[in-house]
Amino acid sequence: MAGVGLAVAASWVPCRRRGWAVVSFGFHRGLSALLARKPERAPWWLAACRQKTSVSFLSRPDLPNLAYKKLKGKSPGIIFIPGYISTMNGTKALAIEDFCKSLGHAYIRFDYSGIGNSDGNLKECTVGKWRKDVLSIIDELAEGPQILVGSSLGGWLMLHAAIARPQKVVALVGIATAVDGLVTQFNQLPVEDSESKSYIFYSA
Repeated sequence: MAGVGLAVAASWVPCRRRGWAVVSFGFHRGLSALLARKPERAPWWLAACRQKTSVSFLSRPDLPNLAYKKLKGKSPGIIFIPGYISTMNGTKALAIEDFCKSLGHAYIRFDYSGIGNSDGNLKECTVGKWRKDVLSIIDELAEGPQILVGSSLGGWLMLHAAIARPQKVVALVGIATAVDGLVTQFNQLPVEDSESKSYIFYSA
């Protein structure tokens, strides 16, 4: 949805006792309130069972370089779009890669700007910037028709990508898709909290 502006002020962080909690973050600081959360990591035993491959980087002149891993194979290719603060080494990303290997399909997994091995400052990241990351992967790395698999926030981003690149996206698969999840969480905040919080803007 190019040109659409959305304002959000909340997201999820893990809470040991009560599951997921909502926190806010300031207009200028971006996602700085979530820096304490460690990126999703695959279990040690899964990594031990896999063949190690080096990380490649997609160079972008005016944007952070993106870390990715690409598996060659037949068409249509599969692109995994991770969830909020998740990396390309999460359990879902690796499981889908194994599935693609078993069927011989091409596969791409990547890290958003400011997350994992990609360049960029997490404090400056927005949903709009991560949307550009997804489009860069589709435009620069993907060959032929693609199936997008989006997890959580990645499900929201895959919808934007499908609208922006209808000629390349042939199917969508959502995993616990959080479409407009940040906006929904913000709208559920008590009035006194929502009025006192700053906004982060989605810029397409």
